[in-house]
Amino acid sequence: MSAAVVLLLVLPVQAAERIYFNYGLLGRSVTVEQLAIFAETGELEGSLALLKWLNPERRAQIQAVLQLRYPVDPIMVDRFAYTSSGERLFRELGELIQSEAYQNGARGLRSAAILATANPDGVSIIGFLQQFPTDMRIDLQRVLAFAQRVSGILKQTQQAVVSLNQQTAQAASQESGLSFEQLPDLRQSGSFVYQKQSLELYDTERQRQILGDLYLPITENTAIPVIVMSNGLGAGRDRFDEIAHHLASHGFAIATLDHPGSDRQRLREFYAGLHRENFDASEYLDRPKDISFLLDQLEQLNQTQLGQRLNLERVGIFGYSFGGSTALSLAGAEIDFAYLQQDCQTETGLVNISLIYQCRALELPRDPVALKDERIQAAFMFVPFGKSLFGTTGMAEVTIPIFWEVTDLDILTPLVVEQLPAFAALTTTPRYLSVTQGLPHARVTYDILGRFTAAKTPWEDLKAIAHNYQNALSLAFFKVYIEQDERYRSYLTAAYAKALTQAPYSLSLVQTIDEEIIQPDN
Repeated sequence: MSAAVVLLLVLPVQAAERIYFNYGLLGRSVTVEQLAIFAETGELEGSLALLKWLNPERRAQIQAVLQLRYPVDPIMVDRFAYTSSGERLFRELGELIQSEAYQNGARGLRSAAILATANPDGVSIIGFLQQFPTDMRIDLQRVLAFAQRVSGILKQTQQAVVSLNQQTAQAASQESGLSFEQLPDLRQSGSFVYQKQSLELYDTERQRQILGDLYLPITENTAIPVIVMSNGLGAGRDRFDEIAHHLASHGFAIATLDHPGSDRQRLREFYAGLHRENFDASEYLDRPKDISFLLDQLEQLNQTQLGQRLNLERVGIFGYSFGGSTALSLAGAEIDFAYLQQDCQTETGLVNISLIYQCRALELPRDPVALKDERIQAAFMFVPFGKSLFGTTGMAEVTIPIFWEVTDLDILTPLVVEQLPAFAALTTTPRYLSVTQGLPHARVTYDILGRFTAAKTPWEDLKAIAHNYQNALSLAFFKVYIEQDERYRSYLTAAYAKALTQAPYSLSLVQTIDEEIIQPDN
């Protein structure tokens, strides 16, 4: 347990007793005790008696939310709370939830969050309120405005999914001549046997050790296509082993790597208190350079150990989340600091968590840096972010084929706030957008959202469905645009998306989107 958590636990702290709800000149208050009694027994005392006007079902819903407990690692919360990203998030939330003296509630929120997560039974709203160091004021005008915006985003997300599903169905009906029953099932493993070998590389120019793995098919072919995989924030290179195995079994050489300033080891060091930030802002430059350095080293190995069997002139990249941003940089996208500065000043991270990470790039020097790698000829990205980072001008610099896979169930890189505007900014062709309905960004978002739904598909089942979609579509995309095998083009169609869909997790596949579904209502 960190020193900050220990200090907060042992020092006497005045806890919130009353919550004031202010709406302009009007106000009303309830006590934390009254809320706790309602959460436990359903009894409505004092000002909470107003809730009697609600129907019993709605009261039960509110009570259930107050009873929810979510296990959270207190060390993780403590560390994140003191990062620049965490401080920004608490400042934004502190405009809605203020101290008794009408001041920004960021400090109180931070200490309450740390103390509440230290409860071994998990975090609850009541437990959080009981740890807030002063009485609390909630600005209902701002809260209602924020709630209205969130409601608008959720509504537009549903509308976007419906629209994209309809667009896919319409296109599929025009492709009715396509039949996949007699064609190879791309969800199944291929026939290639492959070997996995570790890579231990060192970039002397940047004094940076790069660890990776190479999955090499055993074949007499002299032009083995290559795919590089870049992972997300805080993840290891084994995060997508499953898709690496799948693509390797179909004849691709797969190179995976860890990014030292933002990988799993860095996250462990961050939790151990060795770093103030969970990743370095310089990762926006270093990650693409890691990929280019890896390709340079593979070129040397290709000459000395691999018998020139790798085709390193046409390389594909698979990028997940932060790895998607990395892939975009390698594809030619350039950071637009003016656009990023404006978004970081006017937009909120409360509805787009990825924005607070994108804003970290403002710490970088403004000198232009060439990150595009001409060897990268196609990019498949899963829930990437970069709408604010690159802006419309920076995204327009991408000139290679792009496959952009996203999900509607994403609180980290939300569909209508982050993903659709970023995809729409692309001018390159061909470009594909695939939206999976009901599949989360990551395990953590699945766990969080699962707390607010009555029923859910087990994680392992969801993961299997997600792998089926991803394995098949990425294989088809790289077969066409890296291996240049036209036999797989029919799989990059709306008809195949419909054939691949496992209800109720609909899968849409389009190349253009209508303007009205790009931006959420304000």
